[in-house]
Amino acid sequence: MSRTESIEQLARDAGLSGPRRYLVDWERAEAAVGTRLPADYKQYVYWFGPGDFDEYLIVCVPGVENSNTELAARLAREHHGARLLKQIDSKASPRIPLFPEQGGWLPWGFTTGGDGLYWVTSGDDPDHWTIAGRPGRGSDLAYFDGSFTEFLHAFVWDTVGMPFIPEAEGDVPVPFDLDTGGWRAGGAGERLEAYGRFASDERE
Repeated sequence: MSRTESIEQLARDAGLSGPRRYLVDWERAEAAVGTRLPADYKQYVYWFGPGDFDEYLIVCVPGVENSNTELAARLAREHHGARLLKQIDSKASPRIPLFPEQGGWLPWGFTTGGDGLYWVTSGDDPDHWTIAGRPGRGSDLAYFDGSFTEFLHAFVWDTVGMPFIPEAEGDVPVPFDLDTGGWRAGGAGERLEAYGRFASDERE
């Protein structure tokens, strides 16, 4: 099964009738992050765009207006948190190595429980990166020996197996909830210059 087919199946399982056609300037997005990104993630962004799975798992998307869910902004936020920790305790070691450290973790999503999800950037080929997780509470890190798409398939079918991610309380397969990626006054995150767009927003 190709990655594209896998994303299509994921979309069907999560309740999408077709791609949302979310368009991103990938040269700009990858420059902002500092690396090429996995091909299946790019397909995911086109098909799904901004949103969440059952108001629990949020996948960050490049070019959205809300910094809380924008991919490069999420990485910057993690680095900011690591710097603050170092200021508080100069001897403190970060819980995880962050990209661009060699083999560093690159955040791509999070849960409403405060857990972080990452690519482990080992090797030169982003399509072979695996997945890891950091719990919002506790110190036990978790690993998923598979791709971004494989992880989301496991999540949607409630078989992900990370100890800090609870069993689904609602429907399985877990549905995807649509969002625009826009910033809301009084909400989380800062307002960014949006450069992603839905193809339906383009004018002839």
